[in-house]
Amino acid sequence: MSVASSPARQLLGKELDGGWKVIHHIQRSSTATGSCFSQGYIVESASGRQAFLKALDYSSAFVSPDPARALQAMTSAFNYERDLCVKCRNRKLSRVVAALTEGRLLVAPENPASVVQYLIFELAHGDVRSQLDSLEQFDTAWVLRVLHHIATGLQQLHTIGIAHQDLKPSNVLVFSAQIAKLADLGRSAYKGEKAPHDDHPFAGDPAYAPPELLYHHLNEDWGRRRFGCDAYLLGSMVVFFFTRASMTALLLNHMDESHHPSDWPGSFPEVLPYLRHSFAQALPLLESELSAGLREPLMTAVRQLCEPDPLHRGHPANRIGFRDPFSLERYVSQFDLLAKKVEIGLLGR
Repeated sequence: MSVASSPARQLLGKELDGGWKVIHHIQRSSTATGSCFSQGYIVESASGRQAFLKALDYSSAFVSPDPARALQAMTSAFNYERDLCVKCRNRKLSRVVAALTEGRLLVAPENPASVVQYLIFELAHGDVRSQLDSLEQFDTAWVLRVLHHIATGLQQLHTIGIAHQDLKPSNVLVFSAQIAKLADLGRSAYKGEKAPHDDHPFAGDPAYAPPELLYHHLNEDWGRRRFGCDAYLLGSMVVFFFTRASMTALLLNHMDESHHPSDWPGSFPEVLPYLRHSFAQALPLLESELSAGLREPLMTAVRQLCEPDPLHRGHPANRIGFRDPFSLERYVSQFDLLAKKVEIGLLGR
């Protein structure tokens, strides 16, 4: 089967279960990152509601050296994401993009190989990067409100045992001027269940990876590895909004080449002092972009969330006794309070 003839690329105009109709094919951007094993469409219900459809594209599997193994890997990943989406929908997580329904379609009735699996999600206006690009001027209140929603979404996922693991600007979707939600659970981890990507040192985008995972330092404690990753990625989103760069990019930019993950011959504990030195060198860029009223609380949050050593990452008060060391509740409250202060004029924009 050629890529051009892939059933997932032939859904335009098709009628789906539940009265949905496929009305527009979304062409993948040349700069897009992440999985290319799916096709995106806009669908419309009988009542006129529009939504986003993600269809599994089998075409690359058929041209791989081992099609059967490739098909198994793709369907396993798709089914894993579908099952997580159902869990989130059943729990009504307000800051996680909802999968409205799922299904399958036989594109050519006479061809059993033309089956397509799909998920239909809420339709967003765009991601936070595109929203930032569209702003005439930087809106601090909006940024803080989005950070509040991101932290809330992560905390909601953590409460039901899910670590997102791939938090980045393209996976935070905007639904209105005041609503943002987390998207794409394809690289998430679910406590107590093996994921298709569990064997990867880092399942998400390496450009955003926490340092310990770049150096293949995999903590045996599930929560420390998975929730600790999400804590770092949350801090990195703070850095992104004010510098347009990830914390990982800033960190590596301040490291000597001999200490980079690709060149380092030693262990993670051995490279940690160099990482901390680079971390200290990288932070002034963020500090220079923050207004006086935001400087202390946001710098403190980033230092705690992006601490290179996962054993000391997170809010210090959470590491006392038997508390969850990676609870994000304090950051949820902090971002909410800061957003409200900016919105009512107690802090400058």
